[in-house]
Amino acid sequence: MRLHLVDFIDTFGHLQIHDLSSDILKNWLEMIQQENKIADATLKSLKCTLDRLFKFLIDKEIISESPLSEIYYQKPSEKHIERNYIPAQDLENLQNALNRYSPGYLYPIIKLFIETGAKVTEVVDLKWNQVNLVEKTVTFLGTDKSQERTLPISDELSSLLMRTQKEAGHVFKTYHREPFTRRKLSRAINEFKARGIYRKNWNLLDLRHSFATNFLSNGGSLRELQILLGH
Repeated sequence: MRLHLVDFIDTFGHLQIHDLSSDILKNWLEMIQQENKIADATLKSLKCTLDRLFKFLIDKEIISESPLSEIYYQKPSEKHIERNYIPAQDLENLQNALNRYSPGYLYPIIKLFIETGAKVTEVVDLKWNQVNLVEKTVTFLGTDKSQERTLPISDELSSLLMRTQKEAGHVFKTYHREPFTRRKLSRAINEFKARGIYRKNWNLLDLRHSFATNFLSNGGSLRELQILLGH
């Protein structure tokens, strides 16, 4: 529990308290649950701890309402969680918002998720020797859970990557020149969401789900999709 509170401070400590919305906090709680594989009961306990913090702020008249008031954990979640489908137009709007917010930093990362349906670990672990900017492809290495595959990327994404191309090392790094981790990427996304430039709710798993749904809707076969996703 203490580590989760430290993560809360690390993720949101630089924001004004009024910038914390229900959607941002719900996304953070979901990410904590997915990363640490914690039960709903533990997540509810974490929320109760944060509830006391926001109650204190209300008592001190710093805020008038808790952003956690619309988040409930009354019933155990189902084993199968239905992902949020993002239509093609909304994906375009999301990319436009990211491009305005952070054209050379966060935008290329999320664009790679959208174009390839990659897993979070595949993107944050991506090295330059897996990127071919001449052929405009990226190769995601095989693991015990997924198959190696080489996928095309757009001309725009290739050009964006070319601006920061190195001979070796991680493709995506933080402002501190450190390789991204799942947690660091989540923090960067939450900072973007706090700006309110794109107000619809989304997360990285939604991008993978939407990639798959859009591929099948456009006539792709299930077997082709399995190959693209590394299954």
